[in-house]
Amino acid sequence: MDEQLSFEEALTRLERITQTLEEGGLKLEEAIALFEEGMKLAKICNERLNAAELKISQLQTPFEQGLESKDEPP
Repeated sequence: MDEQLSFEEALTRLERITQTLEEGGLKLEEAIALFEEGMKLAKICNERLNAAELKISQLQTPFEQGLESKDEPP
């Protein structure tokens, strides 16, 4: 599994895997392999989302503090 996949690439692949599993008709071994890949992709997506959330929070904090200091009387 390529850990360097972008969020969008991982999500697209995960959606394809989900669709394939929902369609059925796979051998048990194939289904298990796809499920395992899907779980790894879900982990990658979750890590990318967590990183984005942290970055947004880090960017927001100084901005909000700047706004608060402007609201304070001199």
